[in-house]
Amino acid sequence: MNQWTRDEIMKGLQELVTEINYLEKSEDVGGIKGGIWTSGEDACIYKGLPPFNHNLEYGELPLSDAGYTDPKHRFMKVKEMYVYGIHREIYSWFEERGWYPEWEDPGRLFFWKLTKDSAQKISINFKKFQRYHSFRINDGIENEILQKLKDQYRLWGKK
Repeated sequence: MNQWTRDEIMKGLQELVTEINYLEKSEDVGGIKGGIWTSGEDACIYKGLPPFNHNLEYGELPLSDAGYTDPKHRFMKVKEMYVYGIHREIYSWFEERGWYPEWEDPGRLFFWKLTKDSAQKISINFKKFQRYHSFRINDGIENEILQKLKDQYRLWGKK
């Protein structure tokens, strides 16, 4: 598996979330060089739900009540469809390509390339995110995600 470049990620995300309105290089919006920025408050929809949802204000709502029609998810709540405030399918898409998300605040979401130092940064991000919320999005999933990222990093042959 090859880690995708920033240009590949930006093009791929635009194809995945066709309605996305805000997608910029991080340095073009006053951020650190090398990442990608999008608005966490974009009104775009991915499979019936916002692709990025920091606040999950309607997290207890059943997916079926939110208009989600996939029968395999009909008993899930909206909050269970998100990892770290990102639609779980999109989160996995980034993860498979060697990138991870970082919320700057509820309106600013950055994506960064996975490096040997990313696990610590991701862990800190998850803890800050959980403190922000009064509920846990997916109990225990943080360690699972960190382990998957470490395993993927090893597969790319980087130490």
